[in-house]
Amino acid sequence: MKAQLARFTLTLAVAAILILAAAAPAAAETQTFRSQDSFSIFVPCANGGSGEDVDGILKIHAVFGQTFDSDGGSHWHLQFKLQGVGIGAVSGDSYQLHADFPEILFVPDRINDNAGGSSNIGFSFSVDAIGMGDAPNFHGTIRFQGTQNANGVITMDKAFFSQTCN
Repeated sequence: MKAQLARFTLTLAVAAILILAAAAPAAAETQTFRSQDSFSIFVPCANGGSGEDVDGILKIHAVFGQTFDSDGGSHWHLQFKLQGVGIGAVSGDSYQLHADFPEILFVPDRINDNAGGSSNIGFSFSVDAIGMGDAPNFHGTIRFQGTQNANGVITMDKAFFSQTCN
């Protein structure tokens, strides 16, 4: 589960970076993105504790923004809200999915070499699979914070993962 949730989070983060890079010329504005897609998440406490994939439809709402400071640094701000409904692949139990990146913040103090090259990155991702009826609830959280100096050396990285079922 940790690997699947981490892979999903990193994939979404990379996609956000690519979207921001493509939108860089219009960086002074905030942009909003809405979409709908299918999803699959493993709920470890579902199916009587054996776990199962929950598959369904997900609505995505994302907001991207970028500002520049007086020293040439670029600050990117991203926020994602995901909401959906799904069905357990084995049990047929119904779930509501809520996932939130309260503030995925990529905050490069000096994003280019001319302005120093150092950067900070931090994000927090939480997901809730809320079981309907007798189906159990699942909550997972991933947090990451990292710093890279102007020489490209990672000077700090910390990660946290938790999951609960009830």
